[in-house]
Amino acid sequence: GKRGNFEVKSICVIQMQLTDEEEKEKWIMTINQKNLLEEWTSLKCSEIVFDSNVDDWNKDTSVLNEKIIGKKQLAFVIEDDDGEIFGYYCNHQIIEEYGWMNEQQTDKNSFHFNLQSKNNRLSKPMKFEIKDLKKGGIEFWEKSDDWLMRLGDIYLMKENYKNECCCKPNSFEYPKGKENILTGKIGEKNFFEVKRIIVIQMYEIEE
Repeated sequence: GKRGNFEVKSICVIQMQLTDEEEKEKWIMTINQKNLLEEWTSLKCSEIVFDSNVDDWNKDTSVLNEKIIGKKQLAFVIEDDDGEIFGYYCNHQIIEEYGWMNEQQTDKNSFHFNLQSKNNRLSKPMKFEIKDLKKGGIEFWEKSDDWLMRLGDIYLMKENYKNECCCKPNSFEYPKGKENILTGKIGEKNFFEVKRIIVIQMYEIEE
């Protein structure tokens, strides 16, 4: 009867809403962090097109390139071994060009972000606007290379060398004297170890 219908409706609603822990398991981010990324991009998180927990990102066998070439409006979200969550939003369409100096110029809608800092190093999540459209773009490499991808100021290595990823802050607007603000790593190359990378296809919100 009516009671049965009411119960079924309730179950449907519960299934649609992920808990904070389930959101974090799926997207790396909590509900609030995901909402913030959507607010910054004015887009919605649609699907995960690459997940390093599932997809191969090793030297010689990485599938990252084929998962992202031809796409645009992608959010690259990185979690490192310190629990920092940061990344890069790429607005422009990615074309098939490999190697050093094949920088794909981006546009002013691309940006870096830090959503979660170790021990609340940052008082709140931060977005960093781009200042150099060429150097702030992206590059990626062949399967046989040790390098995976450069996302603006973030240099990612293949899984075999995941502890040698680094950040060289120079193409985005960072607060003066706080050049390590994106990843929190201090030192000449700001090395960090990747725990997980996901690439999210963002999409326009229908009015």
